[in-house]
This record gives sequence, structure tokens and C-alpha cells, in this order.
Amino acid sequence: MFESKRRAFLLLFVSIALGLIAVVLFSTYMQETKESMGELVMVQVAGNNIPAGQLITEDLLTEEQIPRKYMLESLIQSPAELVGKVSMVPIAKGAVITSVMLRDNSLVSGEYRQVMLRAPMSVFDDQIDAYDAVDILVSYEQEGGAKEAATDRRTTKVLLKGVTVSSVHKSGDETIAVGVLLKLADTKSLIWALNYGKEVRLLKTGNAKASQEAPKLEGAAAVNTPANPNPTAKPVSSVSTKPTAKPAPTAVAPPKGGQ
Repeated sequence: MFESKRRAFLLLFVSIALGLIAVVLFSTYMQETKESMGELVMVQVAGNNIPAGQLITEDLLTEEQIPRKYMLESLIQSPAELVGKVSMVPIAKGAVITSVMLRDNSLVSGEYRQVMLRAPMSVFDDQIDAYDAVDILVSYEQEGGAKEAATDRRTTKVLLKGVTVSSVHKSGDETIAVGVLLKLADTKSLIWALNYGKEVRLLKTGNAKASQEAPKLEGAAAVNTPANPNPTAKPVSSVSTKPTAKPAPTAVAPPKGGQ
């Protein structure tokens, strides 16, 4: 009996000793790892999926630690540096946010206004993202007299060309709304089309995405940048905001029905 107790105590002592050795070895390993990594710093990451064109708010952000030696100038530590800015590209949940993904919320300013186009009234051809350039077409039925009752008065016209997309809103993979950037004078013809047209269709023509620090481009090769939003939203003369069976006027300004 005494021999059995002695063996039990011996095994207990050995177990405790091995446990202490394991704790010491693990603690030493963690200390060496921490020293090799250096000081840790907090960086901002996306707490939720952030679509392109989304205004950044604190509830969309979270924080993670990384070694200071891996800290880059483009990484952001303080949420105050992000709040109020707008994402230029879609940012997946958990992705580290960098300054090149963002722009100041200054695209809709001055003489420019954002007009929202929502499905199903508006149809979005191709994959449309923020900063894309699109042409806008409207389908409607022209007014006509009694003599033209049997005439097919349905028509489709090019309403605006080279419009800059300022925001895109999605439900899953489906685009449900697109914001376009227009001068105030050009918004009337588009709003008329939304109120009285049958369908408004967006055709993607290119991509005008650029960094805010990019120099302003001049001449015919100029594109729309955040620092210099310049959508070439030219009303097409053949589009009438109060359609009639008569030939369209040649004036650039929206016709009288859209005034």
C-alpha cells in the first residue's frame, strides 16, 4: 500500500514538473515571437461589405492589430480619418482599408446634382460601377392628334451622353439603383423622363475612375475625376421632354415640357 502511494505521488510530481516546463517553454516562445514582431498597432478594416460610392460611417468600421514593421503609409489607424469619405471601389468585409480606396465626399458639389435612377423604371445594361461613364436613353410615347391615332408613336431617344455615375446601390449581385451626376440645368430633362417616360436605360461607355490627386485633363481626352467632376452630360437635341409628332428642335436646352 505504501509503495503504491509513493508511485502515485511520484507520477503527480512528474506531471506537475512537466506542466511547469511546458508553461515556461510556451511563455518563452510567445515572448520571443512578440519581440520578433515588434510593437503592435491598430489599423482600420471593413466591418461590413462596403459598396463603391458608399459614404463611410463608424458602424462600417472595425479594428485589427498588425506589427508596426508592416505598417504602410496608406494604412489608416484612426476612424476619424475615414468617416465622411466615400469608397471608390467595393471593399469586402474584413479587408484592410487604405487611403487609395477612398475619396473626399466632394463629387456632388457646386453646380452638380445627383439624380437617383431606380429599377425597374431604370434598366442598367452591363456592370455599372461608381465613376463609370454612361449614356442615358429614354423610351416614351409621343403625343399626336386624331389624324395620327393609328400611327405608332412609341420612340426611343438618346437623352444625355457621357454622364458620370456617382454611386451604385446593390441587393446581392443585383443593381437596384444608380446615382448620376448632372448639372442642375440638365436634371430637368432626366427627371421629366423618370416621371413621364416608359423606360430609362443606362448604357456604359467607359470608366472615369481616377485618384483625387491626378492632374486635371484638358481637351477632348479629358475624363471625369473626383477632383474635377466634368460629366459631359449634353442633352441631345432630338429628345423632347414633351414629345410631339413634329420633328425635334435643334436646341441643346431641354424642350419646353421639361422646363
